Amino acid sequence: MKVLITGGTGFIGAHLTKHALLQGHVVHICDNNIRGAKDVFIDSLINQGAKFIKCDLTKKEDLNKLDDYYDIIFHFAAINGTENFYKIPYMVMSVGILSTINLLERYGSKSVKLVFSSSSETYASTLKFRNELIPTPEKIELCVEDVFNPRFSYGGSKISCELLIANYSHQFNLNYQIIRFHNIYGPRMGFKHVIPQFIKRAYGRENPFIVFGSEQTRAFCFVDDAVEATMKLALIDKKGIFNIGNDEYEMLILDLAKKVVKKFDYSPKFQLSAPPEGSVRRRCPDISLLRETIGFSPKYDIDYGLDKTIKWYSEYYSNNVTSNSQFL
Repeated sequence: MKVLITGGTGFIGAHLTKHALLQGHVVHICDNNIRGAKDVFIDSLINQGAKFIKCDLTKKEDLNKLDDYYDIIFHFAAINGTENFYKIPYMVMSVGILSTINLLERYGSKSVKLVFSSSSETYASTLKFRNELIPTPEKIELCVEDVFNPRFSYGGSKISCELLIANYSHQFNLNYQIIRFHNIYGPRMGFKHVIPQFIKRAYGRENPFIVFGSEQTRAFCFVDDAVEATMKLALIDKKGIFNIGNDEYEMLILDLAKKVVKKFDYSPKFQLSAPPEGSVRRRCPDISLLRETIGFSPKYDIDYGLDKTIKWYSEYYSNNVTSNSQFL
């Protein structure tokens, strides 16, 4: 298979690239690297055979840098990170929507399969009104609770892109899958998510240790499980929307903080603070459809995943690389 992974130097995209190369696929990755330059991880993927194409998918002319045909396009290009939702919400939305439109217009008529990276953020508003639907199935209604809250720039862009892809398919019979990822974590995931933020502060032995939204819950899924499930889905002939996540490890954010600091062998006092406006109280996916479709079962528990993730970040900080880097 010849595959294109957009946002291929990002977190899930890069791990998917590694997985695809190990399976023997021809892999092209494209990214505009607006959040920083390629790093040694990407260089290692290129050395293993991945072709890197610097490309801004919001500019139609840039798509001419890509090949005319791919068997599968994994569309992962996006600006993620909760901090970004509040600071650059228009850019978050425009990058997601414009890149999707341009890809549809460039490849939609070429018999390509499009696998779109959506998010559990599409459920965020609905769960405030239907919080009994946890674990959350794919058929739950989607809505945006407050158009004036920039928190929903990301979830709103994903809902918009899902509509674009589904309706393009209705009109032009596109072969597609929409993947709603749920709290994927692991090495090299950036600095603007809860797990790397906890690791950074535990590495610095913060005391008191501040925890926002301590009574909220999340079900975390290690990235190796996520990319294996994504590729297995992509290789079967089945359209639709699929949750990818781990329904076995829903946990309190406070308990997550306790796990992280314990792995750094210190016992700070915990300072509990209110969650960011718009964040959901609980999040856990129903992955029954994933189990039925590809026989998926998560392999990695939270302790294994945290150990791998902490090891990567600890090495990163010990090498005196600035934590302000945005390339992840």
